[in-house]
Amino acid sequence: MNIKEQQKELAGFTAGLLRKHFGKGPEGVFVSISEAIVCIYVRDLLTPVEKVLLEQEQYAMVYDTRDTLMDKCLPELKKQIEKWTGREYQHFFYDWDIETNGGVIVATRETIIALEQMEYPQQINELVAMITESIQKLPNTVKTVKLNSRTLVIYRDGILVDIEKEIFNLGETEVLRRAKSKLEKQAFRKAFDKESHLLEGAVQEVFADWEFESDRSIIVVIIDPLKKLNDIG
Repeated sequence: MNIKEQQKELAGFTAGLLRKHFGKGPEGVFVSISEAIVCIYVRDLLTPVEKVLLEQEQYAMVYDTRDTLMDKCLPELKKQIEKWTGREYQHFFYDWDIETNGGVIVATRETIIALEQMEYPQQINELVAMITESIQKLPNTVKTVKLNSRTLVIYRDGILVDIEKEIFNLGETEVLRRAKSKLEKQAFRKAFDKESHLLEGAVQEVFADWEFESDRSIIVVIIDPLKKLNDIG
């Protein structure tokens, strides 16, 4: 099975899997596959119940419910990804943007750390390292993979400061995740907008997730390659 067939099969499976667990399937699923990463971008998944909760400003309840549902989805998804790609993926991340009604699910292999970097990603790496250091600490590792003209995946490790590690050890994972999500996504969105020439397009969405126990993080930037920052106004 070639990559295009893998992407098609995985998109269809993901749509069905989310429909089974969420009660509503996404309007669009876009899959990108590389040697070390599988990125699944989901559009328009918001359910009628979630819409009611959001009207009542129950954002935390929506995110908590999705976390519970993803606990059910990920083992099935992992099995199918490994079946169709013939590779084992050790780490899974996901994030949602309720305002844009988008989301991503990312699977990575340990080999992501060994990826060689070209000149273009290195510029992004330096920007990511600088922004990360300004709000927490300099990462041990930053690796950037441009899966296609619309999808940039950035891997980091060694970014947690001592107080964040203690918050995690106290079991306040969701508090830590939500605080970091708001802070980091705002910072990276601002930086990527300013340096949009590096992305070769305008930022559409920014997603971020963390694996706190191993101090790993994934950032996904969804790019509109046909729109430059100046076109936005």
